[in-house]
Amino acid sequence: MRTSGTHIKIRDYFLHCLQHPQLEPYLYFTPDSDYDASDVWAEIPPEKIVREIHLNKYDALFLTGKDWKFLPKSLNGKKVINLLQSLEQCEESHQVFRYLKRPAFRICASHEIGAAIRPHANGETVTIEYGIPLNLFRPAANKKENSILIWAKKQPEFGLKLFEKLKARGLEVGLQIENIAREQFAQRMGESDVVISLPLDKEGFYMPALEAMASGCAVICPDAVGNRAFCIHEQTCLMPKFGDLAEHLDMIERVQQDKILKENIRRQGMAMAESYSMEKERENFYRFLENYIL
Repeated sequence: MRTSGTHIKIRDYFLHCLQHPQLEPYLYFTPDSDYDASDVWAEIPPEKIVREIHLNKYDALFLTGKDWKFLPKSLNGKKVINLLQSLEQCEESHQVFRYLKRPAFRICASHEIGAAIRPHANGETVTIEYGIPLNLFRPAANKKENSILIWAKKQPEFGLKLFEKLKARGLEVGLQIENIAREQFAQRMGESDVVISLPLDKEGFYMPALEAMASGCAVICPDAVGNRAFCIHEQTCLMPKFGDLAEHLDMIERVQQDKILKENIRRQGMAMAESYSMEKERENFYRFLENYIL
């Protein structure tokens, strides 16, 4: 199983349910899933994992993305919570767009997703922005001034070009493309002074930029639509044009040379990240449950 932000958030919401006194949640994996190869699921009690779906055992279903295809057309009135994390899935050409016609209570990861689906969704929609674990993403004691980390999982070719240009300038720069353990990823961010985070051009939310802010980094990240609530140019980060190598290099140079600018966006980025705690996400989710499910 290739770990993604979707998996991380499904895990987080499952743990929210596990901690709720009125819920008894179970997590389904398809028989061919190698979920146990990922550290994302390490906190899930084994007895809470099922490999077959028996709908008669459950009062409500929580699903995302393509999960609809595992369910029959008739759910006999069961309540469905549908987590929407992708802007692409809000487009009529996308293969899962048709599922918006099915009745569900929908949680949108950003206000941009909410605005995109409300004209099409069958049922109530609410926005619960992602929370991040602030106890995990925090500045490290050994943060080295002017060190740079490029997070390029979603743009590996562009990330490599950027890396080579910065190395040629004699800068201390690291490139991360492959997934690593979450704790190791947080450590790399915490030790870095500047993080260049490279999203897709359309993201539903985009956690890495916010995680880098929480880690006390000066963040450089282009606009990805779903990150607009917390990525604010020259306040919480610098925002070059998407895919523009020269602009990325220029902004890296700016933040390296202007210590006042770097400190300002670092400080304001950390303050922004503080408002996106896991506790806040859990409180908002519990309020949603009280209003619609319980």
